Amino acid sequence: MHRSDAYLRLRPPAWARAWLVVFPLLLAGLFLSPLPLRGDEDAVVPQVLVVGASAALAARMLVMGATGTPDGRLVVRNQLTTRTFSREQIAEVVVDRVGGFGRGWAAWLRLHDGSRHHLDVTRVPFRAFFGAWLERDAEAVRAWVAARPGAALPPDTR
Repeated sequence: MHRSDAYLRLRPPAWARAWLVVFPLLLAGLFLSPLPLRGDEDAVVPQVLVVGASAALAARMLVMGATGTPDGRLVVRNQLTTRTFSREQIAEVVVDRVGGFGRGWAAWLRLHDGSRHHLDVTRVPFRAFFGAWLERDAEAVRAWVAARPGAALPPDTR
C-alpha cells in the first residue's frame, strides 16, 4: 500500500444517526400537535424554539465525523467546530477523558505543536462498556496517520 492510498471514514453508529432523525420528529409531535386543542397559544414560541434547537443539534450531529483523505488531510467535524489537520501535524492518537458537557472518553489527536484535539465522533460515555468501539476507532485513526494497510474501517458494527 502506498502512503497516498490510505483513507479513513468515521461516523456515528447507524442506530445513533437513525435516532437523530427520529428524535426531533418525536419532539415536534409531542410538543406541537396538541397545542391547538389545548388553547395554549402562548406556549407555541418556546416549544417551537425547543424543537428547532433539537433539530439543529441533530443536524450537526448527523454530519459529525472524521474523514482522512488519501492526500493526507484529516477533516474532523465535531459538534460545534470543524478543523482540518495534515497527517504530518499529528504526533499520536490517544484515548483519554473528555471534560465539559457530556463527559466521557474519546480519541484525541496530540499534535506536534503540543496541542490536543478530540474527535467527538469517537466519544463514549463509559470506557468499561464501550472500550472496544473506542479502541477500534482510535486504532483506525492511528492506522490512517501511519498510512498502514487497513486504515479504512470495517462496516459499522455498533
